[in-house]
Amino acid sequence: MNHEKPIISLQNIKKSYLIGDTSYEALKGVSFDVFEGDFISIMGPSGSGKSTLMNIIGTLDVATKGKYFFNDLNITHYTEDELAQVRNEKIGFVFQSFNLIPRVSVYNNIERPMIYSNKITRSERRERVVSALKAVHLENKIDNMPNQLSGGQVQRVAIARSLVMNPEIILADEPTGNLDSKTSHDVMQFFQSLNQQGKTIILITHESDIAAYAKKSIILKDGFIVEEKSNSNNLG
Repeated sequence: MNHEKPIISLQNIKKSYLIGDTSYEALKGVSFDVFEGDFISIMGPSGSGKSTLMNIIGTLDVATKGKYFFNDLNITHYTEDELAQVRNEKIGFVFQSFNLIPRVSVYNNIERPMIYSNKITRSERRERVVSALKAVHLENKIDNMPNQLSGGQVQRVAIARSLVMNPEIILADEPTGNLDSKTSHDVMQFFQSLNQQGKTIILITHESDIAAYAKKSIILKDGFIVEEKSNSNNLG
């Protein structure tokens, strides 16, 4: 359901790093838009620039050149505090390594992003945790510790954690990288279900079978977009 104005608009994004005395250009002019309801996979081999691009989209890093608009606001030169606010309130993250805290419960792991917001009461935090766990069919695991869960369940808890701030974008970085094939496809079906409910998802992956779950794929190579294609027969 594309609207006139994109949630995210990247315009000629370039990113250079200084390695010793040599400048390395990881991104060489990347431009694309993300609209509400999109499910986009970003693919590319190692060194293609996809991790750099993910970090810029997620406001974990900033572009050397180019412009980044989020909801029509130019956040290209935001301060670190301003970028942190965008990260916390607008973007839900799901990582390959899950990033759960092993010594606290499922409830406390999912609640954690909300603790930094003074606007959310304790009772509302509880409601949001329960709702997020229901979305991934794990409401019966609310008091479990992460080491009491399977790999697929742990990743579903991480997905639930990404939902509790009601983000506008879910950014998933190789979310199936540590999972076996069957569990990977189970997790991707959860992402598809979330997208069908209206969530906007950007997926970073190097696996074509995982990328096929998205509606659209963007292929990076050597810091450029070399292909954009619709996945008309995306898996379900």
